[in-house]
Amino acid sequence: MNNNFSVHSIAGFCNEKAIWKMIVDLTSDMLAEQLKTWIVINPGIVLIDGENFRIDSNIPVADTVEFYPPEGIEKYGEEGFGWSLGALVCYASSGHYVFGGRGGSYQHDHPNVELPTLRKEHTALTAIVKGCLCYSSSQRMKLRELHDLAIKGLASCNQTNRVKRLKEPGESRLLKYSDDVWPEIMDN
Repeated sequence: MNNNFSVHSIAGFCNEKAIWKMIVDLTSDMLAEQLKTWIVINPGIVLIDGENFRIDSNIPVADTVEFYPPEGIEKYGEEGFGWSLGALVCYASSGHYVFGGRGGSYQHDHPNVELPTLRKEHTALTAIVKGCLCYSSSQRMKLRELHDLAIKGLASCNQTNRVKRLKEPGESRLLKYSDDVWPEIMDN
């Protein structure tokens, strides 16, 4: 049985730590040149393997124009990968494709379109998304910079501790009910 799930499975339900981890893992793979060619990443080929994310380029997927950068894929490289990664982060955060599902083709036709803002729980990632989804490929975040920021973001998430509710002195888990708690009278 295959225990691997794609990003489709968690889209819209990701916490911030999972998204940071996804960025770290995917940029690590590309920086280490584990993949010999630049691949248009999309939720169908990004698998969740335990707590790690990896690209499986052997998975046949339909045409995913939602993740094509505005310049298209003819000269797809580091800048295009960055754009696709930004679109993937938006999808993982919200469960919706960027620019109404039209991806980079919409941005190509509307170069001044407002870039997406992530939901409140993911505001720390919004600057990264905007840096990835710049219309001009020369203005997009470089892979090394993106990777370094993602490592810092992940470390920040790991340092955030869960807030524990302190029990008030004298607070009891057992409630004592009196007759005046239920003022209704039940008739037979």
